[in-house]
Amino acid sequence: KLIKGGFKVAICDQLTKPQPGTVVQRGVTKVLTPGTLTDSLMLDEKSASYLLSFYPGQKQWGLVFSELLTAQLFAVSLPAESFRMIDTELVRFSPDEIILPSGHSSNLNNYFKQQGFCTSVIQPETNNANMWIENQFAPSTLKRLEFQQDILQSLQVLYFYLKRNQEKALDQFKSIQFYEPEDYLVLDGATQRNLELIKNNQDGGRNHTLFHVLDQAKTPMGSRTIKKWIQRPLVTRSSILQRQEVVAFLCQQIDVMKKLEELLGSLADLERIIGRIALNRAQINDYIALKESLKITPFIKELLQHPYYPQQNCVQLCKSIVDKISDFSALIDLLQTSINDDASTNNVSIGIIKKGFDLELDRLRDLVLNGKQEVLKLEQKEENETGISSLKISYNQITGYYIEITNPNLSKIPATYIEIQKLVNRKRFTTLELKALEAELFKAENEIDQVQTAVFDRVKKEVENYLSPLRQAAQALSYLDGLFGLANSSYQNNYVKPEFNDNNNIIIKDGKHPVIEQVLGSGFIPNDTNLVDQESLWIITGPNMGGKSTYLRQVAQIAIMAQCGAFVPAAQANLPILDRIFTRIGSGDNLAQGKSTFLIEMEETATICTQATKNSLVILDEVGRGTSTFDGIALAQAIVEYISQKIKARCLFATHYHELTKLSENFSGIANYNMACQKNANTIIFLHKILSGAANGSFGIDVAKLAQLPEEIINRASIILKTLETHNFTHATLSAEQTQTQLNDISNDINNIQPASSLSLKAHAQDPINNYTNTVILNQLKDIDLDNISPRQALDLLHDIKQKIQNTDNS
Repeated sequence: KLIKGGFKVAICDQLTKPQPGTVVQRGVTKVLTPGTLTDSLMLDEKSASYLLSFYPGQKQWGLVFSELLTAQLFAVSLPAESFRMIDTELVRFSPDEIILPSGHSSNLNNYFKQQGFCTSVIQPETNNANMWIENQFAPSTLKRLEFQQDILQSLQVLYFYLKRNQEKALDQFKSIQFYEPEDYLVLDGATQRNLELIKNNQDGGRNHTLFHVLDQAKTPMGSRTIKKWIQRPLVTRSSILQRQEVVAFLCQQIDVMKKLEELLGSLADLERIIGRIALNRAQINDYIALKESLKITPFIKELLQHPYYPQQNCVQLCKSIVDKISDFSALIDLLQTSINDDASTNNVSIGIIKKGFDLELDRLRDLVLNGKQEVLKLEQKEENETGISSLKISYNQITGYYIEITNPNLSKIPATYIEIQKLVNRKRFTTLELKALEAELFKAENEIDQVQTAVFDRVKKEVENYLSPLRQAAQALSYLDGLFGLANSSYQNNYVKPEFNDNNNIIIKDGKHPVIEQVLGSGFIPNDTNLVDQESLWIITGPNMGGKSTYLRQVAQIAIMAQCGAFVPAAQANLPILDRIFTRIGSGDNLAQGKSTFLIEMEETATICTQATKNSLVILDEVGRGTSTFDGIALAQAIVEYISQKIKARCLFATHYHELTKLSENFSGIANYNMACQKNANTIIFLHKILSGAANGSFGIDVAKLAQLPEEIINRASIILKTLETHNFTHATLSAEQTQTQLNDISNDINNIQPASSLSLKAHAQDPINNYTNTVILNQLKDIDLDNISPRQALDLLHDIKQKIQNTDNS
């Protein structure tokens, strides 16, 4: 809890073995911080733990993400002040801790804290850091760092921080993976949150996320691999196809998949076990788990060398996995002969090393065993000489070995007994003979402890010689388990293999939302998508609750799944390889940064309009609703025109502004679609099916009926709606003067509508109490700012109105 709260925790351990009459020494052995944890109990097994070293240069900002347990470094350089791009990388890697250099980072430190990140500000040491960098990395890496000083300085910050908190980790980093944001499918922070790829928007958990659907891996390291793939989908066709072919093969060869499932299920979390071994943080159980897992690897290699793989891509990928798994028979033999499988982390004083592995250790153990037998002989001797049948020789860590005599037998003890402790109904004694025997035992046990520690250290050193091939094998096995997870989810859910095209067409037959389908099962209604040149931007209208938002997310998630190498929930899918996916869905403010809902909406839309390309997919839901109606319509139309005619990206644009449906008549590439529904006399039925053409009007009042708004409000709203519809307002085709004239006419007509008190409240017209109540309610309704009222405020207002009406009826 302390670490999650952003605190650093110092761990004090026992440094000396307890001995009678001595003080046990204790000291700080390690400092734990959120980004440097290694204990499996403190880490989320399905999430990689990244430490972000951040250097804000004047022109470029350097970001280095380090994962201590896998010894991986990921480095990227971004333009200074590019907070949107920073946000994308933060969501992509989700670092547990961010470290910044002191001096000019106070604003950034506050920014990161507002985002909920744990931060540390430090003063790096340049000279020592540069020596470490020169010693650790290849000349080609050093050459590149000369031209990327922001990343170099981020590494300096990282060095100083790890030097203080996890120094052993510095020796493990051997290479840096430089990347550009465009090396993967770009999913900005808003998009990853809107699509609920990793965390849901209800409680931040994994349930009801794309990760939850696809994560069918058998090991924690496989789950982490799938998570990384979702956060960083591919943009290279050959890499995507390689993954696809293995997934396809496993789905076709069920026997192979079942066998692989069994083998992978027997593996431990090798990535983190090997990481702890490298950092000298491993426990006995880690070495036992490593040995048992390595025994499985020959069977996995044999399975991957199957003679009838159907595709060359599949053969190549499987061969690359096999080639990365070395022959560990010598290491297995070392661990098999040295480590006692019955040893445990909580009992390491005797028994870690197997009998027969070290002759000196065996000799000392025999000496201790014989010494304890001598203690038993002495006990029998004293019992016979004193005639005290209850006499026992016992041991504790405070007094060592002692003879315990109950009070009724104290008269029988000989003069050679030395009293060492007096209790309520008994006393404890020792003798010169017992003290001499105890000294011999303590000496032998201390020697055992020292020799066993030395032997175990020797074993650990030998294991460390295998670190490089072990890391390589663990990486290959986690990759294989990730592929198995994708194949398993595809097989279980009856997904199909998507195809790819070069003309940016998004063609999906009977597509489904992968997450919601899990909840509804066969009750989910599939839908088609045909975003092609002739209809590259869809304006989607239809009622609330009709399924527009679900459909938008569905298309985006299918595209992401495809570029992860996964199969997709559809009858058929033919997709482009996208460079970016942008979404503007839902609403929310950021009061900490002083940003309203509408400002955030416009900022996110601005990002889309400046960064999207013709190879992007843009998802927009209700853009413009955060301001007044006519401002919203104007902005929405301008945005549609810009995306369609200038960017030419594939776009799904859901809206309640029916005026926008006229744009298809004036601009090529724009098409109208609607979420179908059936309107009966008293109700509306949502069909959740997307159809060509604009919706036949708005259904807001019908949805309000479903929400059980008071009948008086429904009736009043219906009359106002009819008045608005008679004007057939079409602002886009009118001049400014004509628009203002029509707005004035609408305002006058609405004001001249017969008051609601003479309509549904007419029965109470002569009652002064009811008239007063009606006036209050009408004034409340007139004062509503429909464009800015929040859902919560609307519910509170409705509750207040309903209460007033009920009070009037009861009076």
